[in-house]
Amino acid sequence: YIPPLLADIRSGRYVDAVAKGNRLLGSGELTRPQLAMIHRALLEAYVALEATGLATAACAAWRASSNDAVKLDARSVSPKIRAACAAR
Repeated sequence: YIPPLLADIRSGRYVDAVAKGNRLLGSGELTRPQLAMIHRALLEAYVALEATGLATAACAAWRASSNDAVKLDARSVSPKIRAACAAR
């Protein structure tokens, strides 16, 4: 289920990714790692679509569903994603 969502993100098909991601979230029971992957993908899609509020919410959901502390390294995470995650 998740690989097509990630493929959309890699290919820049952000509107399709948002639709797939939200369908996945509404599809039923997901594991925490699956939720984390979906919310992380939605975060990237919302940032690309300049949907700041949705990006901030996706970041909060990503952090809540991640089993590890989510570190936003400036070398590997875009400034726009870091800004969305810093907004609260």
